[in-house]
Amino acid sequence: MDSGFIQVKSGEFIIDNKPIILRGFVLGSWMNMEAFMMGIIVTDKRIRQTFTDVYGSENAAQFFDDYLRFYISEEDFILLKSLGINVLRLALDYRHFEDDQTPGKYTPDCFKHIDRVIELCRKYNIFAILDMHSSPGGQNPDSHGGGETGVSSFWKDALSRERIIKLWGYIAEKYKNEPVIAGFDILNEPAFVSDIDAFNDFFEGVIRKIREIDNNHIIFLEGDDWAKEFGIFKNLGGDQQAISFHFYPAQHVYMSGEPGKRKAELENKLSYFLGLREKTGMPLWVGETGGYFSRGMLLEGLALIKECIDLFEKYGISWTYWSYKDTGAMGLVYPKNDTKWMAWTRKIRDQKRGLTKTNITGEIFKILEEKFSYNIDDQLKEKLKFRIYSFLDEIHVHQIIKPELESVSWEEIKDYPRSFLLENCSGWEELASLIKTYTSKEEIR
Repeated sequence: MDSGFIQVKSGEFIIDNKPIILRGFVLGSWMNMEAFMMGIIVTDKRIRQTFTDVYGSENAAQFFDDYLRFYISEEDFILLKSLGINVLRLALDYRHFEDDQTPGKYTPDCFKHIDRVIELCRKYNIFAILDMHSSPGGQNPDSHGGGETGVSSFWKDALSRERIIKLWGYIAEKYKNEPVIAGFDILNEPAFVSDIDAFNDFFEGVIRKIREIDNNHIIFLEGDDWAKEFGIFKNLGGDQQAISFHFYPAQHVYMSGEPGKRKAELENKLSYFLGLREKTGMPLWVGETGGYFSRGMLLEGLALIKECIDLFEKYGISWTYWSYKDTGAMGLVYPKNDTKWMAWTRKIRDQKRGLTKTNITGEIFKILEEKFSYNIDDQLKEKLKFRIYSFLDEIHVHQIIKPELESVSWEEIKDYPRSFLLENCSGWEELASLIKTYTSKEEIR
């Protein structure tokens, strides 16, 4: 172990023999765009393929390269540093490293933007955590998991799992001597895992592969049920390992509840993870927290977020807020209303006529129950809804996205990614002020 790296000791993160609480943001929807966050209503893979179909592969590649460049730049780091944060979680997509048609053949420039961001992290003394946010077939059924069918196929395919094990070895070799990287978040939000043995064999394989190369970095482990259930692991508590769980307060309590009771209930929910820390000696990091609140409920949402982060602070739990930048869904920063990206995505949403996937899914289940006299339980509905989402995404591509792109010239649309330059953005000032109240508590670096 090189002492210049963040280390794990007795349930804490340590740097230079001093404890450190990691506080920061996730670069969500950067390498892996989420439809509702970016206003594009379809998956990252589908929007990229449709751009290629309409504008050609060279133009499409330039468009999305510009998006990666403008989404996060030095100006963003100046803002982030002013907020006092000390960590960024980089949500990566495996497709930026290899193509499904040529697995294991890594693209020559796959580290270009990661290296650029890590260099800025080094300049501004902000740690980075590399998060594999997607996998071949999808480690969960949602669109951000990497799959396109609404099924967690990653757990059914040993070759897909081996690809990610080898990819982590490739990443570890690249960054094994980089102390500004705090660690590797192996796989984001596993869910509906179909094979417990496959799950454990995968994580054991990844850990073994990384440790053949790199003993310096922390390995972060996420559990089943969207990084909330850790009983699926046969073994927890290895050297330089930490628990990464996700904790969105609105998933656990009603916003309309009385604040004192809400906080007590959140504290009770946290007790499960505190027990894991005590049992395993592994530090806790909330890889994602925050919330998706309507414009009219931002103050109420902020109060709930404060109650939640207050508890993280009380118990010495590190955290990263989801997310830094999007189009006004969950982010701190978002393009101004008069930018080209926002005008474009408003038009897309208008064509969707306000229909939500949740409403449509509910209608489909209702039709099936009435037509066939079925009684579909909620657990099965929760699992099957992602297949319907995938079906709807495919329809949206052909009915909305592709016709819209065909109506916009390349000369016009090529400038849309500039909307994400910080100079073209606004921000949630109340959230920024709240974040500062936590980051001002101590200065480790």
